[in-house]
Amino acid sequence: MGKASKDEGIMTGMPRWLKLLGVGSWLVLGFIALVVGLYFGLAQLSGLLIPLAVAVVVGMIFYPLVDRLAALGLPRSLSAAIVLLGLVSITVASIFLAVKGVFDQRELISTQLTQGWAVIQDWLANQGLTLESLENLWESISSGASGGAAGNAIQAGFSSVAAFLIGLFVGVFLLYYLLKDWQMIRDWVAGSMGLPKDLGSGLLDDATDSIRSYFSGLAISSIPVSITIGLAMLVLDIPLAFTVALVTFVTSFIPYLGAIVSGAFAVLVALGAGGLQDAVIMLIVVLVTQNVIQTLLLTKVTSDKLALHPIVNLGSTIVGATLAGLVGATLSAPIVATLIAVRKRIMAYRRQNEPDNPPAEESPVSS
Repeated sequence: MGKASKDEGIMTGMPRWLKLLGVGSWLVLGFIALVVGLYFGLAQLSGLLIPLAVAVVVGMIFYPLVDRLAALGLPRSLSAAIVLLGLVSITVASIFLAVKGVFDQRELISTQLTQGWAVIQDWLANQGLTLESLENLWESISSGASGGAAGNAIQAGFSSVAAFLIGLFVGVFLLYYLLKDWQMIRDWVAGSMGLPKDLGSGLLDDATDSIRSYFSGLAISSIPVSITIGLAMLVLDIPLAFTVALVTFVTSFIPYLGAIVSGAFAVLVALGAGGLQDAVIMLIVVLVTQNVIQTLLLTKVTSDKLALHPIVNLGSTIVGATLAGLVGATLSAPIVATLIAVRKRIMAYRRQNEPDNPPAEESPVSS
């Protein structure tokens, strides 16, 4: 009792700003600890959460195809199996064509990249710069590699492949049932959110519309960009035009990072095959198509539902890539768009359910 009274006396003597600062500091530390704990906890479940997130997004995009097949009289289980088989076939065929195109031209690619790197080295040498320090660093790293390190790398590679295959199986399994039972799962989730049913259903519909709009707009805007880059390479008589166009389209679904990879690939091939002038032309074509044309097309296609500012898009991509790698970078923009749509829905619901004439608060009157 005496100790509590003593502590209260100490608190009473403190300035108010110091009390607020102390309480605020503890709240900030508690929030940081909660975020860190959640992050590491979710990291342990990433093998399940990432396939689940990908399956949910793909299910949102393609469940209408299952509904259409079911409307034709096919069982939903068969309809879901057909759509899933089609998605797997298209994915495998796209990867096969891209890998085959690169593999068939591997010697040409290697030669062109080597020539391009030699041009860069010659240009740096003319500017009085050398890459001896980098070469020495690479030689030291190569000479320092031991058999144990190589064994660890092989073991890590097998572990990564095993984890990928397990995640792929889990993702396909989840995707099948999401396609098959989408409406039932949607209604159950809407009823389990602790919100009015119409509000919960509206939130899920907004999330679905936002994600479908984003990825459909991304696909639509990527097609002319890929064709333009491929045609530019054909006009300049640069080989691997189809391969570069295909790589540009596939990597366009990874915001910013994919554009950097595909753009660097196109410019290096042009540098090796046609020299510095063709490389500069391809660099201009890549910058204009990916940063101007695709941005305008994507904004035009998705402006009605998303309207994400480029700064928000870039910032969310960086945060998503930091937290969840390529999957986070790919899903960050549609997740932000979903949050914006959810916020608008909640605000509209509150406005609709507010009384027209709320009772005025009585002001205290001294008698």
